[in-house]
Amino acid sequence: MEFEFSVDKNEAPPPSGFDLGHTDVRGNRGEASSRDRTPDQAMMIYLSLPLLMDGLRRFLPGRDRSFTTAAVDSSYSLTFRRGEDGSIETLHDGTVIDRSSAGDLASAVHTGAERFAAPRLPLLPQDDAGREDLEKSLNEFGAFVAQLRRGNASE
Repeated sequence: MEFEFSVDKNEAPPPSGFDLGHTDVRGNRGEASSRDRTPDQAMMIYLSLPLLMDGLRRFLPGRDRSFTTAAVDSSYSLTFRRGEDGSIETLHDGTVIDRSSAGDLASAVHTGAERFAAPRLPLLPQDDAGREDLEKSLNEFGAFVAQLRRGNASE
């Protein structure tokens, strides 16, 4: 499974934590993207990523059957549904994109978020709200992924 996050090519400098961007998801059963859709589904990417990571951090170790995350300023959303066997299905518009373990899903989201953030966060002012939210969520989600790998995410 792979998540790719990007800033929209039409965003004008200087960079801002309110810039619009896109999410692309590729899984073992299909793919989904916020790109090239009508209506436009570009999202405030720096604010949408923390919603995704924070929501998954609560959902994955819990007992809820599903969790839907909506992007900020967009109609794009992803749903995560827990299977009887503990696997997690990732869906967009009711279509299954992937079925994987909680650990594999969390690792894929974290890897995609890190790839997005590493070159872009340094371009934002230190006091930018989008930067602050994303940095905090990345740190917390990184610790959560490490716990999942050790097998004690419920701590």
